Amino acid sequence: MSRSKLPLLDWQPEPKVLVFPLDARIGKVRRTAYLLFKKQGEDADLYWKQVIAANRKHLIRIGLTAEQQHEQLSGFSRAVQQELNSIAALCGGGVA
Repeated sequence: MSRSKLPLLDWQPEPKVLVFPLDARIGKVRRTAYLLFKKQGEDADLYWKQVIAANRKHLIRIGLTAEQQHEQLSGFSRAVQQELNSIAALCGGGVA
């Protein structure tokens, strides 16, 4: 049997509990929102894409399904948007 055909090499444990969901990582949410608030246009878009890619890579590494990844990334996006709104309100401006 070739090494690539060994079932043990294909086995992945099922994730049981996500101890630190992305939307609850307050420091990461606040830092991301702060940096996004300071950036504009393409710089902001590039930074956001990098943050999402890094978070997705982490979620894949810990074994989450595509649906679970989407759920986590959506929650993180909502949390960052809420923080951006708070920053904007403190600075006297609004973020849509």
